[in-house]
Amino acid sequence: MQDPSPQAEPTDEELDTYIHTRYRLLGIDVSVLPVADEGAPMDQTRLLANARSILRQDVRAANFKIDPQFTLPQPFPAPFTAWTDED
Repeated sequence: MQDPSPQAEPTDEELDTYIHTRYRLLGIDVSVLPVADEGAPMDQTRLLANARSILRQDVRAANFKIDPQFTLPQPFPAPFTAWTDED
């Protein structure tokens, strides 16, 4: 199977459009927040920067290649291992 060609990373403007759309679909009105106010608990600038960061981290995590030979260690082996012990 061939790896898909990497796509260009979306721009901040494209991500902002996506974020605003998602918030609108959820019924959240971010326009009530101040645009940029250091004294406010949250403003639109910080909200969008945080959401862009989360989206970009999700993409990196989704593109993680998993080794098909890797098996997770089990803190408690399955009960049937006692029956299949060959010692």
